Amino acid sequence: MVDAEKELLRPVEDHEIKEKGRIRRFVWLLVGFLLILLIASYILSSFAARSIVSNKVSGSIVKSQFGDVVFIDNTYETIKELYHTNEKEFRACLIGKYHNGNYMINDVFLPKVHFQDYDKVISSPCPEGTLLDMHSHPQQHCIFSDVDINGFSPDDKNTLLTVMCNDNEFIFHKKKI
Repeated sequence: MVDAEKELLRPVEDHEIKEKGRIRRFVWLLVGFLLILLIASYILSSFAARSIVSNKVSGSIVKSQFGDVVFIDNTYETIKELYHTNEKEFRACLIGKYHNGNYMINDVFLPKVHFQDYDKVISSPCPEGTLLDMHSHPQQHCIFSDVDINGFSPDDKNTLLTVMCNDNEFIFHKKKI
């Protein structure tokens, strides 16, 4: 027999098995640690992003970096009901007056919907006079998508892109015209 064949056919010794076991154990511990680190960073960063950018309703007013949004004539109750009755994403055009840096919302217009799913809505444009071009996101997902930002083309410089991500939580974006 050739030396190479003898080496392949010889029995495995105990110290060789223990050495391979240690390496495997180390690799699995490292993989587990990295997975836990990855999941924890995702959870913490998502929570931090939501808590920084979202704005909560107090009474019928939402304070935002662009001015206060004041809901008049049960408009807040209307969109809150829409949020709870729609299992899918919905779109609404909130109409009113922009006065002294504040958004006074007194009407809710629902544009014709062409496609609606749990994470996407395609509809006709909002009418003139819309101050908040709003759609919903799944609960607690208060982050604009690239599609939201890139698809937003307001007619008025004061119109805000708005996402309702809970029945009392919103995020806002203003495009420079």
